[in-house]
Amino acid sequence: MILSLVMVPMTAVLVSAGAFLSALLGGVLAVRAVGQVGLVIAFGAGIRIGAAFFDLIPEGTEHLGGSLDMAMIFTAFGFLAFYAVEKLTTIHVGHEAASELDHGQAAHRHIGLVGAIGMSLHSFLDGVALAAGLTVGGGLGLVIAAVVIIHRFSDGIGVVSFLLASHRSHEDIYRWVALVALAPVFGVAVGLLLPVPDVVLGAMLAIFAGFFLYIGAAELLPEAHRSDRSRWVVVATLAGVIAIYAFSVFAGAVGGH
Repeated sequence: MILSLVMVPMTAVLVSAGAFLSALLGGVLAVRAVGQVGLVIAFGAGIRIGAAFFDLIPEGTEHLGGSLDMAMIFTAFGFLAFYAVEKLTTIHVGHEAASELDHGQAAHRHIGLVGAIGMSLHSFLDGVALAAGLTVGGGLGLVIAAVVIIHRFSDGIGVVSFLLASHRSHEDIYRWVALVALAPVFGVAVGLLLPVPDVVLGAMLAIFAGFFLYIGAAELLPEAHRSDRSRWVVVATLAGVIAIYAFSVFAGAVGGH
């Protein structure tokens, strides 16, 4: 128990540092290698989709007493709920910035304050998902941590490329990147402080599976194909799925049930 109390804060700190560096690297890529942005986003989409199918749904099913039907209901709820929130409000996770920069368009300025709030909320939910993974233990926490860190890379691309195209100051860039990078830590803290019964934990994992599937399939993949119309986008997506599956097997999150 004492070891667990020590390891959880250490994990949150490490994920925070990794997410911050990943977001910064994504911003550098947005500036120096715009032509490769689509492939990076596609790889991140594959990572997120694979994590939903190989890790979150099976683990959620187990905590729901083995009921795949219930797990899929909660997964569908997560997918549709995030879709509804995004489309019926002004909150948007916003990954268009990379393609806007690529085409020289800085007119779509909705990734301003509202875009930052949307990305930060998205990052916060990633942190809550990570907390759920840490609660389960085993390799699931490692898998979700990998997803969080890798996805901050594409967030860095989106935030930094837009701000540069809008001629924002470097102080603004660092402030926005820090906000997106640190949001998962607050999510982890909230997720760990709230007591979660086993059935509720299973429902949360399934809901986050739907959340991951929506972000990967409805947000990241369309943006990847807008940024790069080559067949390599498909290859990068499949590579992301295979990579997270291999990592899940290595971490013990797959094949241990």
